[in-house]
Amino acid sequence: MTSLTLTCIGRQQNTHDVVSWQLAPLSGNLPPVLAGQCITLHTEIDGKPHSRAYTLSSSPQDACWQVTIKDVGRVSRHLHQTLQVGDKIRADGPFGDFNLTNLPCERPLLLSAGSGITPMWAMLRDELAKRPDADIRFIHSARTPEDVIFAGELAALAETHPGVRHALILEEAPADHPWIGRLTPAMLAELAPDLRERHVYLCGPAPYMTAVYSMLAKLGLPPEQLHQESFGLPPAEPTATTSDHFWLTLKKSGKKVKILPGQTLLAALETAGETMMAACRAGVCGSCRCSTEGDIERQSVMTLSAQDLESGVALACSCTAQGDISLDF
Repeated sequence: MTSLTLTCIGRQQNTHDVVSWQLAPLSGNLPPVLAGQCITLHTEIDGKPHSRAYTLSSSPQDACWQVTIKDVGRVSRHLHQTLQVGDKIRADGPFGDFNLTNLPCERPLLLSAGSGITPMWAMLRDELAKRPDADIRFIHSARTPEDVIFAGELAALAETHPGVRHALILEEAPADHPWIGRLTPAMLAELAPDLRERHVYLCGPAPYMTAVYSMLAKLGLPPEQLHQESFGLPPAEPTATTSDHFWLTLKKSGKKVKILPGQTLLAALETAGETMMAACRAGVCGSCRCSTEGDIERQSVMTLSAQDLESGVALACSCTAQGDISLDF
């Protein structure tokens, strides 16, 4: 992973609450990137450092990187309010295993919702640059037509590539729109009748991911043909009352932190007033890497090696305690 300083060379308003920024290096070339990967942006808010991981919406063929960000969350809102053309921002990356390069297939089905369209847009453009006649299905869900990111660009791309069939599933739309509501098995059967012969790439908010994952399983999609990336893990729900808890001991200070069953290590630390680097909060970027001793359960092992797993290394944003543990970061 590379650390570098980027200059904002462009800014576009995509929708009422989504902005894209084009970012170029101060000197030299950008590091190699795979379509669908992320970078971490670092900024300061009220004098304190903050970091957040964002998927690149640019393709590897582009001369600069592009991030497309919805105005949700403290860091994202700060960038909306402050990051202008000519400004500089620190970044790390790229990283991430959600891409068509490492997981290639002849006929992908891309399913996304909301800002989950960003890796799909990058992967679609990259795949068509390599295979202009590729057979690709792209089904995107949004609330209204005005909420669809890259709507015009997607329509134009589909017009020039007959192998691409795309559909917009809108919760609110004019009566003549063919796909109104939320994605259903009937819609999938019509738009991708050969579902079981395709590899599915899924990205969006956690509720969408959960619903579609369950739907695909019921429709008989083999698990090895589903690849997914969630934009933020849903908050872990404690499985017991606050009187039933474990202890998390910080090795350096000896401080003991109360952690509930089902609560992530990161959530427990932040509740106790501890500050820990956590960029993506989705078990992808590895910035919340920590060393543990004790019984833990990992929900993500991305960026972790076999040696890491054996030695107790975990990602605090996607790891829960199964008993008293100690932690160092």
